[in-house]
Amino acid sequence: MRSELLRLVCVLSTLICAATSQNVTVPSVMDTVEGGSGSSVPFGSNLSCRYQVIYDAAELPWSGPRLINGISLRADNGSPLLAAGTATAAKGFIDYALLVSTTHVNSATASGTFEDNWGEDATWVIQNGRIQLPAQPVVPIGPRAANIDLMFTTPWFFGLTPARMGVPAPANLLIELRVFAQPSGSYRLDNLGNCVAVASPFGQRGPACVIPNAPGVPTLTGSTSMQAGANFVWTVENGTPNAFFLLAVNLSNQGGLFGQAAFPLPYPMFDPANPSLPSLALQSLRWSAPDCWLNIDPIVTRLGLSNAVGTGTVTSLLPAGRQFVGTTFYGQAIISSQTANALQVVTTQGYESTICGPLGVARIYAFYNPNANPPQPLPAAGQVQYGQGFVLEVR
Repeated sequence: MRSELLRLVCVLSTLICAATSQNVTVPSVMDTVEGGSGSSVPFGSNLSCRYQVIYDAAELPWSGPRLINGISLRADNGSPLLAAGTATAAKGFIDYALLVSTTHVNSATASGTFEDNWGEDATWVIQNGRIQLPAQPVVPIGPRAANIDLMFTTPWFFGLTPARMGVPAPANLLIELRVFAQPSGSYRLDNLGNCVAVASPFGQRGPACVIPNAPGVPTLTGSTSMQAGANFVWTVENGTPNAFFLLAVNLSNQGGLFGQAAFPLPYPMFDPANPSLPSLALQSLRWSAPDCWLNIDPIVTRLGLSNAVGTGTVTSLLPAGRQFVGTTFYGQAIISSQTANALQVVTTQGYESTICGPLGVARIYAFYNPNANPPQPLPAAGQVQYGQGFVLEVR
């Protein structure tokens, strides 16, 4: 009896905590962050649409059961790099239905057949919904407010599906939106898609580490987006025209040159006491590159060739897998120059960039026209796109 009472108290406590939960953003890393792209799916057409999105448990800002009273979508606000987005006109009315479910399927294993992705607790939380998509004014850089409110007619608990023997507990969230009718006109939602990588320079490069007659200092930069499994382009600018350079890459900018603590990074390519002499760690080179530094231990190097204006690129294939999101790569370019110094090389400042996606999200969708002749039925399957999906706020 006592154990039953204790269990009841635990359940009630869980429900009370869930009921008092605050609004949260899904995926959690997108809180206060504009998505990497916008999407006209499902509201940018006059066609009906069946749309499903799966969020892996790793992207949810909660664990365990949670009461959900509704979701709110964010309208697109343009590129995260723009100073401001553009205004969006209202659109409506939209006739729709909404289903939510936990699911054992994750973003990587999502099926193109919609119902294959449903969990045992798939529930219609809105069946005959009608909404006008609100007008969106111009706002500064950053995400718009999540003001496309889809409030459930009946609250739904995430994570209360009974566990089955030999089957993992459902941990991923599925949302299916069916748009039955909508007027023509564009309306873009904030979408994950590409992401903007967190990048910045690091390390040292002195004023004497330059290429004579170059229009500026040698620099290394990278692509705006850095996604696992995709190509990433490193770019050298203001290098020596029509000359070779080395791109050095490491997963750390700490430690010492050649892995030795006696040569801490960043390490000079000259003797600080006498810049015309080589540094202690590079004495075998016999020459000096004053004001030039090695900001990383060059573990992996790639050869590149600059063009007639001193610009060159090196493309790297990043490792695939959600587990690499958050990994930072550190790079530096070592550029040949016969006139720069006795060592005939200059270095750039270091450049670091962090893998920002794709997140563990997938969308499945299909447009159709029930007013065609003959009418097109509700699609049973759709197109699967990994790393894509709208950003929402759970209420």
